[in-house]
Amino acid sequence: MQHQPVGPRPLHIYHRSNHGRLEILDSDKQTRLYNVYRSSSKPHMAISRPAPGIPEQIIGHASFHHFKSEIELSLTAQAIAMKKCGFLSSSYEVILGNTQWTWKRDGAMTSNLKLVDQRDQTLATFDNASWSLKKLGTLTIWGEPPLHVLDAIIVSGLGRIEYQRRAQKTHSGAILAQAS
Repeated sequence: MQHQPVGPRPLHIYHRSNHGRLEILDSDKQTRLYNVYRSSSKPHMAISRPAPGIPEQIIGHASFHHFKSEIELSLTAQAIAMKKCGFLSSSYEVILGNTQWTWKRDGAMTSNLKLVDQRDQTLATFDNASWSLKKLGTLTIWGEPPLHVLDAIIVSGLGRIEYQRRAQKTHSGAILAQAS
C-alpha cells in the first residue's frame, strides 16, 4: 500500500444553543470533535472533546480582558501561551513548549485567519462564514498533527476567533452609540 499525502482537513464550526455553545464537526459535517462553551465570566470559553462512553473531557480554556488585547489560554495536558506580536499588530504568537506559531490575518480587509509556523508554513486557516447565522466558519487543518497539537491549534484558534468577534462587537456598539 502506497502512502497518500495528507490534504487539508476542513473542520466546521457551528453555533448551538442561542450562540452560547459551539460545535466543531469533522469534514463529514456529522462527527463532533469538540464542544465549546461560552461564558460571560472567566474562563470565557471551555473547550471539550466528547468521546463515546466516557464523560466529556475539558481540554482547554480561553479568557479575555475588556481593556487589553490579551488572550489567556490553558490546556490541561500541556503549557501554552499566546501574546500579541506588537502594539499595532493584529497577529498573535502561540508558544507551545519549544514550538512557536503565529495567528495572523489572511488578507488585509478580511476576518479570515491563518496559523503559520516559524518557517511561514501554513498549519491551519480559518474562513469566516460571515453571512451564515448557524455556521461560524471553517477551520482547515493542513497535515495530520498529533492529537495534543490539534488540541493546541483548536484552543488557540478559537481564542483568536473569539477575541476578534468580541472586538468587532465592541467596535459596532461604539459606532451605534456615536450615531445616537
